[in-house]
Amino acid sequence: MKCSFCGAENPESATDCSTCLRRLGTTMRAPKGNSRRIPEFHPRVQRMIPKTKTVLPVAAGGILVLGAIATIAGLWIANVWIGKYNPEASDSAAPVILLFSGLAIFVLIGGCLAMLRRGWGIALVASIASFFLVLMFGFLFGVVGAMLSVAALILLIQSRHEFEGHDRAD
Repeated sequence: MKCSFCGAENPESATDCSTCLRRLGTTMRAPKGNSRRIPEFHPRVQRMIPKTKTVLPVAAGGILVLGAIATIAGLWIANVWIGKYNPEASDSAAPVILLFSGLAIFVLIGGCLAMLRRGWGIALVASIASFFLVLMFGFLFGVVGAMLSVAALILLIQSRHEFEGHDRAD
């Protein structure tokens, strides 16, 4: 007897399919429309795993973008403060502010890549850099922003399998 679900051949006396364990002799109705989900098989474990995308990388990217904006704002406030209250130190502070502005732009790019689910390694390094940048120059967020950067790091680690170029790990 041929199984109507998987097509496997079974003995005539069998009541259940030896391959898919479905009851023999029952017919399956086709779903209406295009609502049928195409199964995906895990490459190492031969079982069906649904392909889902969570909001974790988008949340981590949003946190990184906000942290970069806070850092840039903090650097701008520091530059204005130094220029107004300590003008002789503004020449020596300019390279430092320029360096940290570049790092803040890197964090901004890492946050955008995380939201697009591309460049997991870059987004991960950007979240680590964001922790220190926000802690030092994020006058708008300070310690809270640094803890949000740690949250972004955890979210990125948890959502690694959603990024392009990474296989699904179980």
